Amino acid sequence: MMNSFRTGLAIALLAIPLWACSKTDDASKAAAVPAMPAATPPAPAAPSPPPAAPAPVEEPAKPADPNATITGAITVAGAMKSHVAATDTLFLVARRISDAPGIRGSLVAVKKLTAAKFPIEFTMSAADMPFQGGAFEGELTLSIRDDKDNDPMTRLKGDVFGTLAKVKVGARGVKIALDQFQKEDESLAQPGGNPHGGGGPMMGGGAMPPGHPGTAMPPGHP
Repeated sequence: MMNSFRTGLAIALLAIPLWACSKTDDASKAAAVPAMPAATPPAPAAPSPPPAAPAPVEEPAKPADPNATITGAITVAGAMKSHVAATDTLFLVARRISDAPGIRGSLVAVKKLTAAKFPIEFTMSAADMPFQGGAFEGELTLSIRDDKDNDPMTRLKGDVFGTLAKVKVGARGVKIALDQFQKEDESLAQPGGNPHGGGGPMMGGGAMPPGHPGTAMPPGHP
């Protein structure tokens, strides 16, 4: 009996190391399993675009000064009446007063009229300026010309014209007369010109430097 007990105890003691080894092997196998990869963080959201800049506010155009005008009437001298036909075209021109004798001042304003009936009343203002950007102000030279060939770039011998050397913007009741003859033909398209041509600095002659408003003007402008 005693021998059987000892035999069973010995078998039990031998089995303990085998069980421990099995546990150790199981733990090693469990440790060998790779860990799950960490979840990839979400990509950062794209930055919001900056707010659009407000559209520039355009300043309203300043209203024209109602007093910045020249008003008056065009007449024709008695001796010139037979040289001006009712179907003729007239050009009323305002220029800056030139500092150089024989040189036309820069063009400021122009009106195209007809010679149907005299006197011809007129009003000249900034609305008659072919080149915008300047101001209709100050003292100007005013001229009137009867255009026989309907070509604003020519002055023909015998054309009738008239000038006023100085008129201030704001003047009322201005009288300007067709009272002189063009003494010789002249073309404003020719850079040389005739500094002593029959029209004087406004209507007849005077060479102008390249780029001067009197040498290159829009069609229809004298």
